[in-house]
Amino acid sequence: MLESFWILLPVVVVAAMVRGYAGFGFAAIAVVGMNFFLSPQQSIPVILGLDVLCSLGLWHQARRQADMATFKVLTFGSLVGIPLGLSLLLMIPEDMLKLLICIAILTFSLVLIFDFRLRSAEGLRAKLGFGMASGIGTAGASVGGPMIVCYMLSSPLTPSAQRATMILFFIVSELLALMALFSGGLVDMAILQLLVSLLIPTLVAVRMGQWLFNRYPPKSLKHFALPIMVMVSLLGISASIEQII
Repeated sequence: MLESFWILLPVVVVAAMVRGYAGFGFAAIAVVGMNFFLSPQQSIPVILGLDVLCSLGLWHQARRQADMATFKVLTFGSLVGIPLGLSLLLMIPEDMLKLLICIAILTFSLVLIFDFRLRSAEGLRAKLGFGMASGIGTAGASVGGPMIVCYMLSSPLTPSAQRATMILFFIVSELLALMALFSGGLVDMAILQLLVSLLIPTLVAVRMGQWLFNRYPPKSLKHFALPIMVMVSLLGISASIEQII
């Protein structure tokens, strides 16, 4: 699988620069790009591993600023959803799963663009439901992030608490999803080698994105990252339909 390194390198670099610049979007962009060359069963463990390793340095500060009560409920919901997501990953045919991943990314990108808001974001059922949906999306398609962003946009938490809570949740939920993928036999030595080979370029690209943000901050992060996610998902949908037909 290491022969795929040079093909996948531009994909992860672009996705990581968007992540460094906008703060989100890495997994959604990377999974669509990688799925042009790998199966979802191969690309998802690599993407989750890269995302976790790139976020670990943010843990200490995020832990001080996060709303731990919300974090715990969301994480419990993800524990329920992750086995369901793993089942979908193992059961759904490869070409159909690629199409469903792109449709999910497009749907949640449009939801975020149009500022969907929950009426009762503080309710226990809402937190558990979004945590569970994110767990399913993370383990089954590496697209658990948009669900939590949708929830956070409706929560009364401060922006710093929202960001910190999301960072903690994504690290823990993606680690749990990786453990589930290990147990399902989807992480082998070839996957680990590809992950390690892409780690340094990913970290460098995230830093480049952060540098660009500090030098040329956008008027709206949402209006920068979400159109890219929409464009990528539409390209993925088109390619997936052609493969299915």
